[in-house]
Amino acid sequence: MWPRLWMVSALCLHAAVAAADTVVLANGDELTGEVVEWAVDHLVIDHPQLGRMRLSLEQLEMDTGERPTPGFFGTTFLRGWSRTIDLGWNGKQGNTENSNLTLGSNFRYEDDWKRWRFRTRYFFNTSDGTTEDNNARVDLRRDWLFPGSRWFAFVAPSYQYDQFESWQHRTVLAAGPGFNLVNREAQSLDVRVGPVFTREFGERQQAQADALFALDYTWNITSQLVLSLSNQLFSEVNPNPGEFRNLTIGELRIRLTERPKLSLLLGAENEYETDIEPGDKANDLKYYVSLGLDF
Repeated sequence: MWPRLWMVSALCLHAAVAAADTVVLANGDELTGEVVEWAVDHLVIDHPQLGRMRLSLEQLEMDTGERPTPGFFGTTFLRGWSRTIDLGWNGKQGNTENSNLTLGSNFRYEDDWKRWRFRTRYFFNTSDGTTEDNNARVDLRRDWLFPGSRWFAFVAPSYQYDQFESWQHRTVLAAGPGFNLVNREAQSLDVRVGPVFTREFGERQQAQADALFALDYTWNITSQLVLSLSNQLFSEVNPNPGEFRNLTIGELRIRLTERPKLSLLLGAENEYETDIEPGDKANDLKYYVSLGLDF
């Protein structure tokens, strides 16, 4: 059992470490080697004499004094994840009565070896008591990172529900390689390609094979202002080659307060598809304003 250790000086970490890393222990001793893994609950250092050692982060304190985001109810579940829930609502009464509701969440996690993203959005709209929009989207993405390389691999399952589309339920599974095209301190641009399997349920039932080409861009304009843009092009391979679906999402998040961590989210998303049934719309544009809370 390792004794309780506390870090009292800076610990320099990079995705690909060329120079040695030094961990200073509470008794003044130093461990110098190569930090080969940094996770939410531990780090692993490769020491030239002592070999590879795993140190719990519960026994360490980073030089910034920052701690990983705590898990739910004192557990390790989603510990170290950034977690935001968003709520937007507006109504209007007059000649017509309108009500709009937007719910969403955005969970993220990243270390040197992996990256997770879980995103949900729900839209509900009524006009004079008649439902005009009722749809939801759930996206999960897992990236496998290769320290020292801009290449990565990904798997991305998703689910869509739309009351007013002929398919009503749609599941999508995409996988393949990705490449970090832009890697700057404040900006990042990833490219993803790969095969996609799509299954639709409802009045229209269809299974199809697609090819994916996607771009994901993030710009940390300031510490209080973050812009994210993504575009996913699904080109149908079978059974109707030449048909396609394109999903574009843009969001600007503005930090309002630090305690509690409140933010304002301005967003828009547009989905355009050519392979539709009579009566369906080829273009579906949504825009929203929500209040977000980090927890």
